[in-house]
Parts: sequence; structure tokens; C-alpha cells
Amino acid sequence: MRRIDERGMGLIEVAVVLMVIAIAGFLFAQYFRSTARTVEKLQEERPLPHARMASDRATLATISGLVRSYQAQHEKWPPDKATVLGLLAGPPRFQCTGNDIDYDPATGSVRLLVDDVNRC
Repeated sequence: MRRIDERGMGLIEVAVVLMVIAIAGFLFAQYFRSTARTVEKLQEERPLPHARMASDRATLATISGLVRSYQAQHEKWPPDKATVLGLLAGPPRFQCTGNDIDYDPATGSVRLLVDDVNRC
């Protein structure tokens, strides 16, 4: 019977283990770089304020539609902001902090007080 030499790992085995560790380390580093870039991109895009502003603009579009309907029925613009708000089923719920509408009874135009995503 032949005996196997049991002196430990040879040079080739050590090289293979080091290569596997190096590849795993490289993939791990790429994963963390990718994750960091994704977080930076999300912070730059600020999706939540954009969604809040889109919601407020949709609310504004609804109010503008109601003002136009009032004008079509009564052949005049609503006399004040309270009348415009009375056209709604309930008070408008704006998502951006401090947002409200500004109403011009002379032209019937309605606009948001906060219309900048960076202030939302």
C-alpha cells in the first residue's frame, strides 16, 4: 500500500484559495459600491417630495376643474377663496408642508403657494 504524503497544502492549493478569496472580495466591493451609488441617486432624486408635489398638483387640477364648472354654471368666477373651498366635499389635503391654494377671483386662476419640489 502507498502512503499519501501529508505535509499540508501545496503551492497550487494555496494559490487557488487566494484566487477564490480575491474574486469574492472583488464581488463584495462591487456590491457595496453599487449600493452606495443607488443610495446617492435616491438622495439626489428625492422621490418622496416629487410624489408629494405630484399629489398637490393633482389636487390643484381638481380644484381648477371645479372653478371652471362653477364659472360655466353661474357665468361668473367664484367671488372668493371660501366659495372655492366650499365647492369641495371636504378641505383639500395637501401633502407638502405649508401648502395651500391662492385664488384670484378676477381671472378664476388657482395656484399652489408651494410649487417647488425643493421646498416640499
